[in-house]
Amino acid sequence: MSSRFSQRRARALRLCASFGLAALGGSAPAFSADVQALLTEKRCTACHDVTATRIGPPYVAIAVRHAADKESMVEVLAHKIVLGGGGSWGVVPMVPNEHVTLDEARAMAKWILALQPPN
Repeated sequence: MSSRFSQRRARALRLCASFGLAALGGSAPAFSADVQALLTEKRCTACHDVTATRIGPPYVAIAVRHAADKESMVEVLAHKIVLGGGGSWGVVPMVPNEHVTLDEARAMAKWILALQPPN
């Protein structure tokens, strides 16, 4: 088993474990920090920000738009992260990110959908 694969697997397991603790009422900052680091590593931050509009919509706007249907949107957003898409936020399409696995994309989508708009 390659070292790179082992590192990805370990990171995915940490993300899943951290999310599970947050869902059970545990501390969410570890999950938040891991996903934010993943978003930076996978270059999502080149087009997206938490609250500011860049090339793509802010993560908070995505969370607000899909607040009523978070559970089913995790898979939709995860696939859009990996495969790309267009038409949801205007004329600029979202390019596919071939460096993100579907499991990583699910963790990202869960984190995005859990965001709350700033007061």
